[in-house]
Amino acid sequence: MLRPAKVWQNKDTMQVAGLIKQEFEVADTDGLKPEAICVDSIGLGAGVVDRLKELGLPVKGINVAEMASVQEEYQRLRDELWFRAREWFGGRDVRLPADEALIAELATVKYEINSAGKIKIESKDQMKARGIRSPDLADAFVLTFANVGRSNFAARREELRKWNEQPAPNVI
Repeated sequence: MLRPAKVWQNKDTMQVAGLIKQEFEVADTDGLKPEAICVDSIGLGAGVVDRLKELGLPVKGINVAEMASVQEEYQRLRDELWFRAREWFGGRDVRLPADEALIAELATVKYEINSAGKIKIESKDQMKARGIRSPDLADAFVLTFANVGRSNFAARREELRKWNEQPAPNVI
């Protein structure tokens, strides 16, 4: 079953870790236990990663400013993850929860080819200059592609395709 993303605001690091732990436990009882919890480890996320590790959860800290695994194509990991998500959508056999905010954010972000010939997703400062707020939901979504290595991306796509064949209410 697909569920809309949950958003928490005005929470400190420990509260966020506790909320994630609760969600993980509910997912485990629903049979939807994730193989990894991907957290942006830049800034406040680093503390969340540390606490989730301490709690024994399968957390993976992702620094999106790091070098891309395909350095000749992407400027950094953030750019590569956005394009992995784009490739996933390209399969046209995928579904998202009926979450208008997520869909709008995914459709808003632009990219360019820089002078080195690498793909670069527009920065949050560039988005802000266009009058667009930070795509937090979309960034969280693309983080899920950090747990899929490029070599097994096709296998993961097939796994997701089969999962998507299951009936799910309220999806697009």
